[in-house]
Amino acid sequence: MGNKTSSSVNSLLKKFGAFSLGPIISSFLGFLTVPLVTFFITPEEYGKASMFTVVQGMVSMFVYLGMDQAFIREFNNYRNNLAKLLSNAIVIPMTMAAGFTIMAIVFKDTLGVFLYGTTNEPLAVYALAVLIPFMVLESFSLLKFRMEEKGIQYSIFTILLKAWILVLTIILFMVYEKSFRSVVYAMALGEIINSIIVTILAIKPLGLNLCKYDKTLIKRMLAFGIPLIPAMMMSWTLSSMDKIMIRVECGYVELGLYAAAFKIVNILSLFQSCFTLFWTPVAYRWNEENVEKDFFNIVNRVVAIVMSIMCLGLLIVKNVVGVVLGDNFLDAINIFPFLLLYPIMYTMSESTAVGIGFSRKTYFSIVVSGVSCVVNFVLNYLLIPVWGATGAAIATGTSFIVFFWVRSIISNKIWWKFDMGFYLPLTVMLVINCCVHTFFKGYIVYVLSCVSIILVLILNYKSLKKYATYIGIPIFSRKE
Repeated sequence: MGNKTSSSVNSLLKKFGAFSLGPIISSFLGFLTVPLVTFFITPEEYGKASMFTVVQGMVSMFVYLGMDQAFIREFNNYRNNLAKLLSNAIVIPMTMAAGFTIMAIVFKDTLGVFLYGTTNEPLAVYALAVLIPFMVLESFSLLKFRMEEKGIQYSIFTILLKAWILVLTIILFMVYEKSFRSVVYAMALGEIINSIIVTILAIKPLGLNLCKYDKTLIKRMLAFGIPLIPAMMMSWTLSSMDKIMIRVECGYVELGLYAAAFKIVNILSLFQSCFTLFWTPVAYRWNEENVEKDFFNIVNRVVAIVMSIMCLGLLIVKNVVGVVLGDNFLDAINIFPFLLLYPIMYTMSESTAVGIGFSRKTYFSIVVSGVSCVVNFVLNYLLIPVWGATGAAIATGTSFIVFFWVRSIISNKIWWKFDMGFYLPLTVMLVINCCVHTFFKGYIVYVLSCVSIILVLILNYKSLKKYATYIGIPIFSRKE
């Protein structure tokens, strides 16, 4: 069993590396974009640009109607007839996207006020309107690569998207103007260009027939996807309510600082993206093949340990945030710590909560997102008037702790009873470190994080050694 297991793990690691290539390089390009933008524009302008991203996320939540997730769920059943599956999966989102484009153009003034606080930005509104149908095409094209476990192809187009945006942002800053408009136009143009290329390569060869429906398949996909919509609405609220409430309570300047801090947190979201892209198709395949639960347990615990150490490490170097963002964004340092809990807890839940998808009981996602959303709204309402963007960060971090625990407990009940007690000390340790780094200064906060990393390694050494021995990694499995 050892050789077979070792071979299987090596294969998975290669696929993980292929899927990781895109997020790693694209995150690096995104990381380059952040100081570039914050150098040229003010926090207020950056806050306006961030609203474009917020609304794009809100629209994507509605236009898909859960059909993208249904495509993932049905993929292995239609691997030999992808044209049929994709034709039935994409027709409704494309229709919804076209409807949004028309509505956005008709109500451009209302949307302009919501986005930018004025009716005098029609081009910036049109950029969002035109972008949405291309976003849908790009999303399904990348999903096809992802479910085929074609990590290199997926990574190439993930990298290209960030590259287009970076290059276009520089060009527009140089030849157009140094404002949020250049940032918005660069994001829209970059995604449109990338969408056209990836669609030609991924979808066009299939020869889709959008006029030929399989009503039974569509009904089954909608039955899987529609229960996810309330959960996605709540998830969007969970991830975006903070920005909207900051804008209402504090204005675009505070929103700009918060959005800039969130961009830096995307360094940690890098691992989240790599893991999620790799893990979802593998987990579903393992479930279909009845792979031993021990494999899932190994993934769950290793992910928790790695993410915790990465969080603590970023807290230690948090002052680099101020250097990267520039003098106008120095206050983002105080916002940074609790925001780290968003990618940490979300990634951990991606490994522990797969049982919800396996059981097809997607309605539990409504419970998870609903509870987390209520916590998020209440804490934002209470903390933003007191601490501004820092209060919003605390609300976001706390909400995702709740998100992890509720999601994991439900999965534990309906799938497989893994040990939930393992995650309690890690959660407590992370919360203490984030609190200290938010409200205290001096060398002691860095000592605490260093000691915490050492404790995580010492307390989990035997487990890590056991897992390494199980999969045949010689550096840990050799005799002492």
